[in-house]
Amino acid sequence: MTLVHEFRPSERIIIDAARLEEVFRRLGDKGAEAFVMEAVEAISDLLAEVDGFVRTDVLTEIAPRAQLVSRISAEIGLTSLARVSRDMGIAASRDDVVAYRAVWERLVRIGDRSLSQVWELPGLSI
Repeated sequence: MTLVHEFRPSERIIIDAARLEEVFRRLGDKGAEAFVMEAVEAISDLLAEVDGFVRTDVLTEIAPRAQLVSRISAEIGLTSLARVSRDMGIAASRDDVVAYRAVWERLVRIGDRSLSQVWELPGLSI
C-alpha cells in the first residue's frame, strides 16, 4: 500500500494595523481608502508583471519590481508581503533561479492572502 501525503504550505500573514491606522489618521477615511486601493492595484499589477518575467526567466526585470512591491506593501502595513517581496528581489538580483522560483511560490501564496485580508478589513469600503 502506498501512502501519499499532500503538503499544503501555510504562511502566516502579518498586517501592521498601527501602520494602516496611521495612514487613515494622516489621510482621513476617504483619502486612506483611495490610497490603499491604489496601492493594492499597483501591487496586483506589479505581481502580474513579475509573473510574466518568472515564466520567461527574465531575472533582470524581476528584482526592481519585487522591490517596489515590497516598498508599497510596507506603506500600507502588509508586512509579510513586503518581506517576501524583498526576498524575491534579492534572489532575482543574485541570479539564483532555484531560490527565486521557490520564493515566487511563497510570494503568490502570501500575496493572495494579504490582498484578500486588506479587502476584508473593517472600516474599508473598498
